[in-house]
Amino acid sequence: MPKRNVKDVAYDRTVILGTAQQLVSSDRQKEHGDASKNFAMVAELWSIYLGVDILPHEVPMMMTLYKIARTTENPTNVDNYVDIAGYSALAGEQAPEVDVKEPRFIRGFRR
Repeated sequence: MPKRNVKDVAYDRTVILGTAQQLVSSDRQKEHGDASKNFAMVAELWSIYLGVDILPHEVPMMMTLYKIARTTENPTNVDNYVDIAGYSALAGEQAPEVDVKEPRFIRGFRR
C-alpha cells in the first residue's frame, strides 16, 4: 500500500495522474474560465511585464517550473506533483495552437 500525505493523497503514480486528470477534466471553466483564453491573457500580461514574447503554451510550462521550484522547499507535498502533471497536460493541449516557424532562443539556450 502506497504512503499517503496529510490530504490523504497516495504517493502513487496512478493516483497522482488520476488526481491531476480529475482536476483538469472537471468543470473548472465555471470557476476559472476557458484555459486557452486564460493562458493567452497571462502570456500577454507576462510579455508586457517581462519585455519578451511569451506564448500561451509557455504559461503552463512556466507554472510547471514554479511547482518544480516549490518541491525544493517541501518535496513531500504530493500536491506539487499533481499540479505538475496537470500543467503538463494543459501545455500539451495548447501545443497544436503553436505556430513555430523557427526555434526560439533565449539567453543562448535553444527553446
